[in-house]
Amino acid sequence: MQLTEQLYWYPWQGRANNCNSCLFKGEKTILFDPGHIRNEFNENCFEMLTGQMAADGFKITDIDLVICTHGHPDHVEAVGKIREQSGARFGIHRDDQFILEALAQHYAAQTGQQLSSLEPDFYLEEGDLDPGSGNGQNSRIKVIHTPGHSPGCVCFHLLEEKALISGDTIFEGSIGRADLPGGDMHTLGQSVEKLSRLEDLELLLPGHMGYISGNAGIRSNIEQIKRFFFS
Repeated sequence: MQLTEQLYWYPWQGRANNCNSCLFKGEKTILFDPGHIRNEFNENCFEMLTGQMAADGFKITDIDLVICTHGHPDHVEAVGKIREQSGARFGIHRDDQFILEALAQHYAAQTGQQLSSLEPDFYLEEGDLDPGSGNGQNSRIKVIHTPGHSPGCVCFHLLEEKALISGDTIFEGSIGRADLPGGDMHTLGQSVEKLSRLEDLELLLPGHMGYISGNAGIRSNIEQIKRFFFS
């Protein structure tokens, strides 16, 4: 589903757990949060994603970069499969490395198979992200470190698109849980406060549930979250 000239939204439409994905077509083609390969209901999440992408004219082999908001399996499990098919590079925040290692061990124990490599090619840091050749075409993506749901949670602010890919930090009317390993409710509140200071947003694209359009609706949503969860 195309939202802007360069930004595409692929909402999860199955029954069991998986995340929403986004694709940004700039100088490099970037896939954000590719999700599960298969979930607990054995739904083929990866096949569903590739079908949605194909409807917009994209193939897995088109992907140059896979970037994840955090390391939980419903956001990263398919990364290695995409890398094998496309040669894409993978980036995530260093503080979620321990989750990737635990995921690989759990997957092997549950399936008797090795999960395709989730070893990052680079680590995300707060600030400008320029995955292109340095000519600035993709440099208007900012990484915002928003720990709380996990230590390495980040959001991506696509400035030209006026969009925020928020992962599991904030949703429509809710927040990501803070009771998983490395989570912390107080820290999550600080991250929500940081996001509340962003201006000129027209699209909020969370990791689960629907997206929100319009600056007034986004600001109202964040203020509602602050009052309900952190006041």
